[in-house]
Amino acid sequence: MITEYKKVSKADLSDGQKYFYEYTEQAFNAVLNIDEWIQKSPEEKQSYRIFQVEKMRSRNEDVTKNLLEIELYAKVKEVIPYAMASSYVINNQKKHLTQDLIEFCERQLEIIDENKKVMELPNKLDLEKAFECYFNHIKPDRIPSLKSYKQPEVQNKIGELYNLFERIITTYNNGYN
Repeated sequence: MITEYKKVSKADLSDGQKYFYEYTEQAFNAVLNIDEWIQKSPEEKQSYRIFQVEKMRSRNEDVTKNLLEIELYAKVKEVIPYAMASSYVINNQKKHLTQDLIEFCERQLEIIDENKKVMELPNKLDLEKAFECYFNHIKPDRIPSLKSYKQPEVQNKIGELYNLFERIITTYNNGYN
């Protein structure tokens, strides 16, 4: 359709018709760009984010949020398997110990991947709820269904992710909005 719109001779059109063709062509291009973005793999999207940092630097723009987003995306992908390693049902509950954390992490990846803009900041309450399993069970080694819980790498990785989220929230709330 864009090709057909470009073939139309706009010289004989009224200003309103010219505007209609230009606006319609822009709308089609926007849809194509969104579709192209959706079709990209997570690695291609992360590559795009990294490339954007270079372009922004060349324009002397602040890249703080972008770098934090890139770091967060990589850290979340790294930590999900660690969270899954300690995910099991406690006290016959219907959900796993780290289910909220894993779902929170997966949602953060989706949020970052959904668009080309800098991510939406999770709120502190959602962050605390997602990491409740970490503070109540994993970090203090108090997992009721296990007599021995020795997974320091799980503790460390989930702790690193929490600290990164804290740093992002602090950065976003200190004048980077």
